[in-house]
Amino acid sequence: MLFNSYIFIFLFLPITLVGWFLLNRIEKYKAAQAFLFVMSLWFYAYFDISYLSIILVSCLINYLFSFLLTRLEGAAVKKGMMIVGCVVNLGILGYFKYYDFFLENLNALFSADFSLKHILLPLGISFFTFQQLSFVIDRCKGKAPHYELLDYLNFVTFFPQLIAGPIVLHSELIPQFQDRKKRKFNAGSFAQGTAFFVIGMGKKVLLADTLAKAVNYGFGEIAGLDSLSAAFTALAFTLELYFDFSGYCDMAVGIGKMFQMEIPDNFNSPYKSTSVKEFWRRWHMTLGRFFTTYVYIPLGGSRKGKLRTVINTMAVFLLSGLWHGANWTFVFWGFLHGVGVSINSLFLGTKKKKNLNETENQSKAGLIGRHMAQFVTFIYVCLAFVFFRSDSMADGFLFFRRLFSFEYNGSIFAIADAVSVSEIYIITKALSMKAPQLLGMVNMVVISFVILVSIFVLCKKTTREIVQNNSWSNGFALRMAVLFVWSVLSLSGVSTFLYFNF
Repeated sequence: MLFNSYIFIFLFLPITLVGWFLLNRIEKYKAAQAFLFVMSLWFYAYFDISYLSIILVSCLINYLFSFLLTRLEGAAVKKGMMIVGCVVNLGILGYFKYYDFFLENLNALFSADFSLKHILLPLGISFFTFQQLSFVIDRCKGKAPHYELLDYLNFVTFFPQLIAGPIVLHSELIPQFQDRKKRKFNAGSFAQGTAFFVIGMGKKVLLADTLAKAVNYGFGEIAGLDSLSAAFTALAFTLELYFDFSGYCDMAVGIGKMFQMEIPDNFNSPYKSTSVKEFWRRWHMTLGRFFTTYVYIPLGGSRKGKLRTVINTMAVFLLSGLWHGANWTFVFWGFLHGVGVSINSLFLGTKKKKNLNETENQSKAGLIGRHMAQFVTFIYVCLAFVFFRSDSMADGFLFFRRLFSFEYNGSIFAIADAVSVSEIYIITKALSMKAPQLLGMVNMVVISFVILVSIFVLCKKTTREIVQNNSWSNGFALRMAVLFVWSVLSLSGVSTFLYFNF
């Protein structure tokens, strides 16, 4: 079930909220948790009911590990359990996500003829696997208690963060389910949650989905692009991906607040970063936290010299790329970011901001330098995302050849024509009949306007800053109402979220 759908907004969410608070109001706390768990399963099964058995088996296996640890003692035994837990979780993920990818590469390397199974990838498997993996590791290290079954099941399946994160730690969510003070309806929290949800939906429906039409056309016609249209397509995808994923996460945080549950932020203005290293402190922050805590630090982090730091960094980013999808394009994207972070760590580490006082940071030269660093970082991130979006490595390199061809063939207007904005349907329809020669220019103005609005939004405050800095004044409420109605009216072109693919 999509957040940006009529059934979710007008049926599922109201029923779930009313049922949850009503059962808690009459002090049926266990029934409330069971109700929330069942509703989360409905949310998940709405995509494909066959997915249910996979997530339920995964939950029960990991809960069994936790239970066994209450009966077993000894460091060696717990270490063995941790290894088994990691192998089982990664094995399930590997089978569904990488089985065919592995066989395809074996066939290519050894001219073999292994048959592929074309396994259907369960939605959100990367997210709920990593979430449970973090719990199993913490449990084996004595950093997590054994929870009651309903607490654990709701931790994994809580529907706002089930499909595309954020990747929540047990210590962040389960104590909130156990706190009965949070089971009462809170108007302030609900109002903030509504604002988060509306802003997130606006990002997704009005910006990301509009940009997606241009992006899909551009990456579908790579051979026909010129330098201008290739640059435009790369920029549009960089903006689309951010507004799509951050929009989802804003909506997830907002729904959590409606339930009085705090879900961690996943983005903090990443395109304002002055280095690739800073970018990864601001982009998909819960995934970065997972890899730092459970991969980078156990490998030695930055404690064993520069060479080992680079090796550990590259290992993390290659794994991060592979986590995103079973395609060498994702691995290469991770490689590019690993190189960028390694260069930042090795050569820019001596220029720490803490050595600059506030006056120097605010000087004209300092501001120019910061903006230049932001621009260079954004360009690097934007170009690396070309491989993230490309269907194959060949397509990715072809895109770069077209980008640096320094040709112009007018394909930018074909991209603009692919963008159909319902808000100006009457105008475009009239032009197509009376002055079709102007239609291309109008479409170009529209998509350029969307790009400029997107950049303007990027330069402003984060959703959290907007919500926390605005009381529900009449003006703010009116803006949220207009944005909500506008977004709902645009739901006729419902599209899935990009990170559902991972």
